[in-house]
Amino acid sequence: MSGLRLLLAGVLVLAARGAAPAAPSTEQASVVQVPSAGELAAIQREVETLRGKKFLHDVPARTISETELRALVEHEIAKDYPGRQLTDLEDLMAWLDIVPPHTDLKKAMSDFLVDEMAGMYDSDSKTMCIPSFPNTNQPAGKLRKKPSEKKLEEMQGPEMGIVFAHEFTHALEDQYWPMDNPDEEKRQTSDQEDAQSFLYEGSATRLMVEALPCEFEHGRPGSYILTWNLLHSGLGETVLKELMGHVWKSPEVKAAGVPEALARGDTMSYSFGYVFCARILRDWGLDGLDYIYDHPPVSAAQVMHPKKCWDWRDFPVEVTLPETLAGGWTRLIDDSLGEAGIAALLGCSLTNLNRGEHVADGWDGDRVALYQGADGRRMLGWALAWDTPKEARRFARAWVEERRVVHGAMLTRKAGQICAWTCPGGRVGALHWEGRRVVLFETDQAAALDHRGAWEQSVTFVEPPEAAERGAVNRGWLRFNPVMSWRKDGDYAVTRAFGGLLWRHDHNSVGSADRALLGIVGERRRTTSLNKWRLGWGLLIKHESEARREMTKTTVLPWGVFCSHFAAALPYAPGHTLTRTTLLWGLAASRQTDAQDRHIFTVLPAGLLFRSTTGSGEVAVHVLGTGATRRETELGGITTRFRLFGIPVWTARSAP
Repeated sequence: MSGLRLLLAGVLVLAARGAAPAAPSTEQASVVQVPSAGELAAIQREVETLRGKKFLHDVPARTISETELRALVEHEIAKDYPGRQLTDLEDLMAWLDIVPPHTDLKKAMSDFLVDEMAGMYDSDSKTMCIPSFPNTNQPAGKLRKKPSEKKLEEMQGPEMGIVFAHEFTHALEDQYWPMDNPDEEKRQTSDQEDAQSFLYEGSATRLMVEALPCEFEHGRPGSYILTWNLLHSGLGETVLKELMGHVWKSPEVKAAGVPEALARGDTMSYSFGYVFCARILRDWGLDGLDYIYDHPPVSAAQVMHPKKCWDWRDFPVEVTLPETLAGGWTRLIDDSLGEAGIAALLGCSLTNLNRGEHVADGWDGDRVALYQGADGRRMLGWALAWDTPKEARRFARAWVEERRVVHGAMLTRKAGQICAWTCPGGRVGALHWEGRRVVLFETDQAAALDHRGAWEQSVTFVEPPEAAERGAVNRGWLRFNPVMSWRKDGDYAVTRAFGGLLWRHDHNSVGSADRALLGIVGERRRTTSLNKWRLGWGLLIKHESEARREMTKTTVLPWGVFCSHFAAALPYAPGHTLTRTTLLWGLAASRQTDAQDRHIFTVLPAGLLFRSTTGSGEVAVHVLGTGATRRETELGGITTRFRLFGIPVWTARSAP
């Protein structure tokens, strides 16, 4: 749903965007202690460093009361679905079993946000909204058990920092790629909104994770490097991918008063969006993420399956349901659920989220509509395209089972590729799948299905024009040549030798990537900002640098066992660069520069053989723990301390 977003990672809190400002409230607005202007400015500096872009203009912050928040949610929903469209949407979602009958979407979503929200970027007024009300939905004395229910008044500094890092990422990206298009003539479908949400929330959630080292490791450069390396290691990336990829399936996603399919559907943007954006950043850096924003995904399926969005885009079939159907039926509202919507719907209805995701895999376009007859009765029409006939048949079987499980439907016909059913409540339905296409109708007027044949004939499936354009460019004999193949999609070209086993070269307007012998010999990726290469899968030597983040890292042997070098601009201390060079993991020798611009050189662990420190008003040299330290005091004096084998033996102090 446009404007409503669930923030899940580290501390899991709800966030939102895209609502218009409401009238000032008369409620008390100083109940909760909110971040200071200095704290918010520091977070913005971190976001600028990690995202590699500067804010084009300030992002004002304002407190928001519970009444104002509810007004924001209601305004957002009413803006997308004015007048009777909202009632028709609720009826369509209820017919699909996404929400229970007679669900008030405004109330459900506002209750959800009021109980969960910790920060919100308003993309209409371009302001950061900070809740100034405590949680009133929890009984007195009852503690929250779920981390997703942690609100602002319960957070500590670092937790609050990463929450607002997420929201300020929205604000920064909105200045370069506006979230709301005022010139948009046609309302987006749910699938298109999901695709947009997946990208926005995935990018902000990944940056929030990137902010973890600087938020939790202030003043401890060694810990900062350790945390950064852990997050960006193969193991760390794999663990985060698995954790975030399954967040939408977590029991903690459920919330009282919010339909499960609706809650899980909103949460998908964080799971699939995070995995998608993390992969783009790993392979192509910030330049690659900018490229995706310039060429945004058009369906949730493109994000759920990154290959469908990057080097060979999979554009969905355009499915159209007519405005009127034989028998006096008029279309009230139509939509496209997309792969994400179908996965959430079937996963919740069949109480098996993994199966719902499996059934939705292979989606290639859909259109669902709610019709009304002359006598006021309703009818559901749904047409879907799939990648293969097998996937179409799999969905058909799952949908019939969903009607049986949820509505107690009984099959009245099962012949060839046609199924018909009747429900105890009076609904009757029929489904027909043929090849890659599925068309189904369900109504509470049994006689109406006599026109089903004519209805099916009026449904149109149009292949995406991009497919024909690519077919003209990509000759089959060249694209599938086993010795040397080539294919092109827009500005993206891929060349393979022996199916990519011997060599693969990728190239587009962002940069290029080369891989030899599946990376055994070596591979390299290069963009304007990113330079990344490795030999022997990185077991021999590995290097990565990104100018926009002012970061570089080089390791020799696995995990830098022999030697390593790391340098990065500190997000929490702009203008300062943290460096660390080690030999034998620092056991032999190390040299580092910390946030105070001190240069520290050690030989043997902890400088047992030799240690020197220079900079930031301090000079120290010790051999075998014996030497002197000269340090300026805060008042301008000088303290000199002598040590013998690490034991202080004499201290001298001079006045300022």
